[in-house]
Amino acid sequence: MTECPVTSYAVYVINGTHSTCIQFYEHGKDRGAIRFVPNDENPEDAKLDSDGKIILNMRINRLHPVLDIIRHEKPLYLFYADGKNAGLRSGRETIGDDQIWLT
Repeated sequence: MTECPVTSYAVYVINGTHSTCIQFYEHGKDRGAIRFVPNDENPEDAKLDSDGKIILNMRINRLHPVLDIIRHEKPLYLFYADGKNAGLRSGRETIGDDQIWLT
C-alpha cells in the first residue's frame, strides 16, 4: 500500500469543466488529488499515476464532508492499495478532550 502524509492543500474550480479539485501536498511536494464529478456521473476508480501521485474521484456531494475533514482533522494521509481501496484518512486520536476535568 502507498501512503503519503498531507501537510497542505489547495482547492481549484476548473473553468469550463464544471469540475472541482482538491490538490494535496507534503511540504510543497504534490502528492495527489481528489477530483469531484457531478452527482449524476459515476466516478472512476482511484489510481496511482506514473509520478506516484494518488488520484481519487468522488461525486461533488462529498465535497463538503471532505473539506470538513481536511480543515478539522490532523494528521492526514492519502492512501492507495488498489482502485477500490484508496482514500483520505486521519491519524488516530484518543476519544475525548484530555484537558477537561470534571470534579
